Amino acid sequence: MPVPAINIEALVARYEKIRAERMQGLPIVNPVLQVEAVGFREHEGQHLGVLITPWFMNLLLLPTGDDWEEEAQGNTVDWEFPGGPVEFTVSVDEELGTFLSAILFRSMTDMPDQETARAIAEEIMKNLFVKVRDDKGISRRALLSGLGTA
Repeated sequence: MPVPAINIEALVARYEKIRAERMQGLPIVNPVLQVEAVGFREHEGQHLGVLITPWFMNLLLLPTGDDWEEEAQGNTVDWEFPGGPVEFTVSVDEELGTFLSAILFRSMTDMPDQETARAIAEEIMKNLFVKVRDDKGISRRALLSGLGTA
């Protein structure tokens, strides 16, 4: 399996640093949550997984080389999964470099605890690889709930 250009431990450390330096005391931060990388696995030469933070939850594709380095921040890229396409946004971080992200939860303020967040992330990862019953692709609702999967 190819090694990701962005180390998962470095990813978690970067977002822990952001939490500690920039997010303290902000009302969008859920104090019962921690930064956690969930379910990362190889998919078509990239590393796919969910990043939980106290302020968002995103699906991430981490490159295994200089993939997407030429892409401008904010550009979108569609990626095919058995459950259908997911639109990712190119993200450029000053320390991590370039990766792709898709928003799962813009806010985590209502998430009751880390275990629930982790269970949702694991379910999302599972649903990405389950064929959707029709050819319309996977909606955010279906991805989060498992609705419409075979």
